[in-house]
Amino acid sequence: MEGTAKNIRLKQLRKESKITQEQLANYLDVDQTMITKLENGTRNLNVTLIEKICNLFGCLDTYLMGEDDDHIPLNFAFRSNGIQTEDLESIAAINKIVMNIRYMNEMIGD
Repeated sequence: MEGTAKNIRLKQLRKESKITQEQLANYLDVDQTMITKLENGTRNLNVTLIEKICNLFGCLDTYLMGEDDDHIPLNFAFRSNGIQTEDLESIAAINKIVMNIRYMNEMIGD
């Protein structure tokens, strides 16, 4: 992928999860315009944002940054448009646990 892979991946992950830019901005504690700039490639992700985004979408940083195409999505769905920041924080915490379990299973060869 090209240099904008991370921007394309961010937008793709957000849309696949049916999360709005505003909801993602609230979760990341940034302004909505920052999400637009990140997705358009006019701003770069910092380490803190990368970690939070990867936890939310259940992906590795190498996938988000376009360095790796290997991704097994951790799918979730909402029945409501009223997704709150707390909901996204809970999903991110659960995804982090699942990703850690996957990593441990890979390490022990399971």
